[in-house]
Amino acid sequence: MANMLHFQFGSSGVEIIESVSVLNKVSYYFVKIFVEGSFYPIFGFVFGYVLIKMIESREASGLKYKNIVFRRAVGLSVLGAMHLALVWEGDILLTYGSTLFILLLFYLKRRVKTYFVWSFILTAILGVGVLFGSSFIEIIKPLTAAEIMIYQDGTYAEILTQRLGELLVVNGLSLLFILPIGWLLLVGVSFLMVGPFVLFGMGMAKRGAFLQLENSNLTYKKVAMLVPVGLLLKGFIIFDTPYSLIIYSTGTYVLAIGYIALFAWLFSRYQTKMNYYFAPIGKLSLTNYLMQSIMCTTIFYGYGFGLFGKLGVFVGILLSVIIYVMQLKASQLYLKRFSLGPVETILRWFVYLKNPRKAG
Repeated sequence: MANMLHFQFGSSGVEIIESVSVLNKVSYYFVKIFVEGSFYPIFGFVFGYVLIKMIESREASGLKYKNIVFRRAVGLSVLGAMHLALVWEGDILLTYGSTLFILLLFYLKRRVKTYFVWSFILTAILGVGVLFGSSFIEIIKPLTAAEIMIYQDGTYAEILTQRLGELLVVNGLSLLFILPIGWLLLVGVSFLMVGPFVLFGMGMAKRGAFLQLENSNLTYKKVAMLVPVGLLLKGFIIFDTPYSLIIYSTGTYVLAIGYIALFAWLFSRYQTKMNYYFAPIGKLSLTNYLMQSIMCTTIFYGYGFGLFGKLGVFVGILLSVIIYVMQLKASQLYLKRFSLGPVETILRWFVYLKNPRKAG
């Protein structure tokens, strides 16, 4: 759902709100307030948390971990670059792969306090950047009418050319001649984007958070009260004021923390049921993520059904729910026969340099 607006409208999605029906306007702000911007921090948190647990597991077994982290960074970066170039420009895998390089160089063996301090520092840097941003609309370059037509009616080759042009040419300057500098810039920007919550997750993992949920129920329930606070802050996106963007951006983080605590509280109460429904799709998260891109670009781009820009926001929400429910069921059926998803298997082969089923 967080990505559906981009699938449906590309970067022009920020402009559609001016000319849509009341239902679609309400749907647009529902996605903006309840979903968009508040889930990539959660994924970053989980990414950092799992990284620390993997390192602790390897150390407990007397095994080295740095080569594994390095190969995982390379593997995610390659998958992300392929996804970005060949399927959809909204990739996040390259961001996480790039972030891993920074973590490997500077952050893997740090004290808990260091993780929290740097999480705060990066958040402050982002806040300053947003504060000096002129407006939400001006941050994103809308698609031109000609570009929209390419996504609606173009062949795969035409859309590929359009996408690569957007990625490799900025203000008339070809990035092909400065790829090393461009990659270093990407690493830095990626770390700035997801680093705060990745480091926060690493710090929480070091502190042993979520290992005994039943003993922290009251704490999670109290922190979950940040959900309405975050929603209220994000609601400022409706108003056109000089401070709407910074308040909205603050709300995305507040809501993310609230969602994490709310999920932890719900999971402690309904662990069996939630494991049954959500563990399978989680085990296949990489495959499911890429499949969402393939399915949605097929639905909206010209080489598929060509519905780019033609369906309302409300229909996009319904489509998100349908796709997700389908993947929930498909993941359950798949794991009855296989222990790993196809993309997860390929990545683990590369990371561990052996049969993934024996890699641990």
